[in-house]
Amino acid sequence: MRPAGAASASTAGEDGNERVLSYGDVVLLRSDLSILRGPHFLNDRIIAFYLAHLSAAFEGDDDGDLLLLPPSIPYLLSNLPDPESVAAVAEPLRLASRSLVLLPVNDNPDASVAEGGSHWTLLVLDATNGASRPRFVHHDSLGVLNFDAARQLAAVLRPLLPVAANGAPLVKGPTPMQANGHDCGVYVIALARAICNWWKNRRGQQQEGGADWFDTVRKEVDAESVKAMRAELLHLIARLIQDEDEKKNKAGEGRKED
Repeated sequence: MRPAGAASASTAGEDGNERVLSYGDVVLLRSDLSILRGPHFLNDRIIAFYLAHLSAAFEGDDDGDLLLLPPSIPYLLSNLPDPESVAAVAEPLRLASRSLVLLPVNDNPDASVAEGGSHWTLLVLDATNGASRPRFVHHDSLGVLNFDAARQLAAVLRPLLPVAANGAPLVKGPTPMQANGHDCGVYVIALARAICNWWKNRRGQQQEGGADWFDTVRKEVDAESVKAMRAELLHLIARLIQDEDEKKNKAGEGRKED
């Protein structure tokens, strides 16, 4: 959570808009590195980047059963004017055919305000026990602060599920409580990582029925692991920047040889 009106991008200097990394559809700016060094409230780009990184680890490995959405998509779905618009936007996502969908939730009340809102949480569409028995699980590091935003998103998504699943319940998932006003976004990506780890282990063991990721969250997500994630993200971004530079250098050398 952050104070209303506190813009995360304001932590950057004049070169804050300089691009430092392109990763899939996400472009990270120098200001994003300042946010991670912070401590500051995470923005959409950083969360979208890390979820894309997690998703890439499963490409070609899980038959498309797992879907991690960038923050912009759940927010758009929650704010569309009618069910027809929701269905049109959601159609390519194939939500009804997924076993697990991770959706970051932001409480921004005004869609015209970029990077608005004061709190991030994670909503999970869980159909791991069958498409006819899905549920929504909400993880909130401040208890129930974002419950209304999560409930609104779940209500928008229910009509997209199989008819028998239209009554999918919304339940509270175990979430360690943050002790400050700026780490909610870090909790979201730490939770996403833990859930993805659970999913990978579950598939490897071909486990069916009953089990969920709650114990994994309890074991892997705490104040210390969340604190360490900022440095881990900075290290990951630095490595990817180096990889990108090396590819450019090799491409340049190849053109010279031609």
